[in-house]
Amino acid sequence: MTPMERRPAPVDNSGTAVPHGSPALWDGELAALYRDASFLSNPDTRKEKQAHVAVFSTGLTTSSGGLLGGFGAACDPGRIMLNEDLILVASEVGKLARCRRRACQALFAAAERQDSDLEHIRSYYRLEDRIGVKVALGLRVRHGGRPGVIIDTLGQRLVLRLDGDPVPVVAHATSSMEYNTKDGFVPAVPLPDPYGSVPV
Repeated sequence: MTPMERRPAPVDNSGTAVPHGSPALWDGELAALYRDASFLSNPDTRKEKQAHVAVFSTGLTTSSGGLLGGFGAACDPGRIMLNEDLILVASEVGKLARCRRRACQALFAAAERQDSDLEHIRSYYRLEDRIGVKVALGLRVRHGGRPGVIIDTLGQRLVLRLDGDPVPVVAHATSSMEYNTKDGFVPAVPLPDPYGSVPV
């Protein structure tokens, strides 16, 4: 399983209850934030700070046991609280500015791959022009009539977590796919075959 498949589905900051460890999204891509040191009595101001891939956390607590909400670092969501003042797209964070712990590094690598894959899917299938939907992580879809959410990419294919199904499925961007828009679910009509009308 990929790092994205091991976690709950990624979500934007919709204000609804979100499972602990769900990757946070910014404009349909993984988000990154800097550590929140505002509550520390003696924060380190000498070193340049590193960005962490942001996940929703329900486990952050104060030293006296009070529960904090919000974003935690993917590498330690129960102890590293992130500052929401500056949200970054994870794929755009420079390599030297990234957290070097395993969980954050895996999600930063996934963010780079997803950014490239999504750019290809958007430009090739032109679903935004054709049906008014920007293909992005966290987008609700129906595949073969079953509802789910886009959790990852795999080249020019999408990785979906269908509701009630713990095992993700890989789907073509237009084959048996419907995308959630402001007007409800809209089917993605495949592009015409450019060689279909060529006589043999």
